[in-house]
Amino acid sequence: AEIHHRLQQQHGEECLSWTRVFEWCVCFREGRERVENEPHDRRPRTSITKPNIDCGDALIRENRRITMKELGAMLSISVGSVEDIVKYHLYYRKVNVLWVPRTLTKVNKMVHMQATSCLLQQFQDEGDAFLKSIVTTDETWVHYCIPKSQQSSCEWRHTNSPKPKIAPRSRSAGKVMATFFWDWQGVIHVDFLTDARTVNAAYYSDLLATDVKEKIRSKQKIGGKRVAFLQGNARPHEAKTTMENLRKLKWNLLTYPPYSPDLAQSDLCLFGRIKSDLQGMCLWTTTPSSRLFGSGYAANHKTLGGGIGMLP
Repeated sequence: AEIHHRLQQQHGEECLSWTRVFEWCVCFREGRERVENEPHDRRPRTSITKPNIDCGDALIRENRRITMKELGAMLSISVGSVEDIVKYHLYYRKVNVLWVPRTLTKVNKMVHMQATSCLLQQFQDEGDAFLKSIVTTDETWVHYCIPKSQQSSCEWRHTNSPKPKIAPRSRSAGKVMATFFWDWQGVIHVDFLTDARTVNAAYYSDLLATDVKEKIRSKQKIGGKRVAFLQGNARPHEAKTTMENLRKLKWNLLTYPPYSPDLAQSDLCLFGRIKSDLQGMCLWTTTPSSRLFGSGYAANHKTLGGGIGMLP
């Protein structure tokens, strides 16, 4: 007991148990002088050996999707031994693939690099004024009835208190396409697609030339900076009529390379906040949602550019 107490003071929680200390004391009294494993007559290890470990590592590097059974058959050892080699000697773990919208080719990556380099150069030349001049647009579906999330229904309870219960509700089938135009201060304009229409070149170019033009012009009078317009590369955005309208508006159209969702931050810092505010609401017509986003939302969310401004 005294030896165990002294070992606990020296090694803390990593100390041997009292039973193991007692067994070692008995061995030392019987004449044992070393703590290493002594020679024995048991069957030697033939599965978990250095050649098998090295061969298993080479097979995994050659085929990252190889199974434990296939490794066992190739190495002529049991699946249990293969698991020990893979997990505790090679420290491998099998992970799921990460789904991405599209695998970029070398040409796509080169175009992406050129576009981002151009944007960075403009920022270095103009500074924060360039960021404040950017107006971007994107579309999202807005459901008429959006249920509350499970996380938003959390309540403070004691450990022995019963959990709150709520019946799950699915999203309504009715929905409307909302097109947002926004900048670093917040939402400039929201357009809701009604009457079973679709977003085509004529609709989009007419939207730019009317409502969006007037609201951006009023902001230009305050800032006095030419608009840097960032839009996706959907067909209505790149149509001939749309490009002609943009030239008439004299907006600086920023380069948007194909398959580059990271350049339009709507999905990251706008749509999530919007749909979070809509949880638990039922908007059976587009009129109340238009008022919500068109005035109140833009007034209460004018700090969207704060995060970018705090970057080093």
